Amino acid sequence: MTLLEQVYERLVEHDLVQNGEEFSTNWCGKSKSWFGERKHSGRDFSVTAAIDCMRSVQLKIATLRLSNRRMGGLLEAEIRGLDEVNTALKAFLAEQHRITEVALDAEPQRKML
Repeated sequence: MTLLEQVYERLVEHDLVQNGEEFSTNWCGKSKSWFGERKHSGRDFSVTAAIDCMRSVQLKIATLRLSNRRMGGLLEAEIRGLDEVNTALKAFLAEQHRITEVALDAEPQRKML
């Protein structure tokens, strides 16, 4: 099973995604048919898809952590699951593509006048 399929299954397990189309568009920034095509051909994440998915995962983790404070810890399982996905994506990028650091949503440098 590819990491792509494992990530999808983990998100389904925690009710964070309903189907492959939603995963493709909302989590990986790709077309609706992207996940189905990749799964059918046995292909894993591309670099850009892995980075886009990691960005989505990290954003969702931050959102859930804020909500978790108000809900008294009810979202811990989802947060742990997403942390595992994030770790797996980082390992995939490092091992398969030798990418060890990814700058996600860094604020642009402001120029001094």
